[in-house]
Amino acid sequence: MTHDPHARIGTAVRSIADEVHVATPDPAILLARVARPARASRWRPLLSAAGVLGVLVAAALGPGLLAQPAAPTDGTVLPARLADLSLLTAPVSEAPAGPALLTYVQGGAGPRWLHTTQTVVVGVDGHTYRRLDEAERRGGPAEPGTWQDAPALLAPDGTRVAVGSVGAARDVAVVDLRTGRTRTHPTASTGIVRPLAWSPDGTRLVYTTGDTDTALLDLTTGTSTTLGPAALAAAFAPDGRRVAVQGTPETEVEPQRTVRVIDLTGGEAVELAAPGFGVLVAGPNAWSPDGRWLALADNAGAGKLEGRLTFLPTDPADRTPPPAPVSTAQEIALVGWAGPDRPLITQGGATSHRTIVEAFDLRRLSAVDGSSSTYDLQAAAGLLPGARVAPAGAAERGPWPVWLRLAAAAGVLTAAGLVWLLWSRRRR
Repeated sequence: MTHDPHARIGTAVRSIADEVHVATPDPAILLARVARPARASRWRPLLSAAGVLGVLVAAALGPGLLAQPAAPTDGTVLPARLADLSLLTAPVSEAPAGPALLTYVQGGAGPRWLHTTQTVVVGVDGHTYRRLDEAERRGGPAEPGTWQDAPALLAPDGTRVAVGSVGAARDVAVVDLRTGRTRTHPTASTGIVRPLAWSPDGTRLVYTTGDTDTALLDLTTGTSTTLGPAALAAAFAPDGRRVAVQGTPETEVEPQRTVRVIDLTGGEAVELAAPGFGVLVAGPNAWSPDGRWLALADNAGAGKLEGRLTFLPTDPADRTPPPAPVSTAQEIALVGWAGPDRPLITQGGATSHRTIVEAFDLRRLSAVDGSSSTYDLQAAAGLLPGARVAPAGAAERGPWPVWLRLAAAAGVLTAAGLVWLLWSRRRR
């Protein structure tokens, strides 16, 4: 035996290799194995098509399945441009987007299911839009084949919206924009419900039912107290202790409408004279932040005469000259106050308020894109002083409607089916 280690290792490896038994394969088995990949390759196009189909379905449905996250913003934004009407705007109940700075009605006549008329809320980020579907549910036909949303009123902090009714109802709805949930409260009587004014702290709501009552709803207890006959307009004082209520004129030729200021703490009511037949309390935010003035709007001659915004002293003993009246060539409406001396208004046609402007210099702050009629524009009174005007970017409208997701899926599947049919015929 050799003592060379390399030779000994080589001999050992050869002996191990010689002991391994290697069976000779059957030729038929080898031929079958060679044929298998050819048969498997027939499924490769199918698997590839399935993968492509999955990608197409994800591409078609993915953007609409979930709401896109809102872009980070610094504070509350009043968008320089408001988006035009879109049938892709998601409802609040399905995709709540948090507090809103603005709400308005947009669109024109059409059936309810098409959503050609929408009550829209715009988030505090300035670019999040949602449809207030509770206003649709409580709406009704304006004329055959068309739909009218129920009147809505945005709370001062933008977190809730009160929704009335177009038909006779026995309750008023309050929608939480943070959760999308709706809570109803019984009304003092039955009729068409119209919310008129929120208290500054959001705990009380003035509303009317039909032509009968004006009532005060305590949202903490759910109980209503009648304030008097049906009113046309109302506004809370900044301290929440008083509410200005204005009804219809006593006679058809009465030259002025009285504003009744009710003391909710039990004091005597005060009556203020609002000169002019068409003069009305200028909405829920009519009271100036310092409590000195009550804004009145006169649009009786809209289309022929100028719209006017005047200011009435809330203390009859106050002899301080009021701010100068504001006049525009179109209908005028008060949005709210950015400061004690900064009322913001909208101006436009009878059903086409499209611009928000500074009242005293008529400097434009915000306008609506497109041609859709936009009216009943409101702002969260408590958020306006801290809002800044800025471009808000593209509108974020939330998840696509179910019908659109199904239509997109059907389109993708149909296209995939046609491709598969053509490929099958070519294989034949």
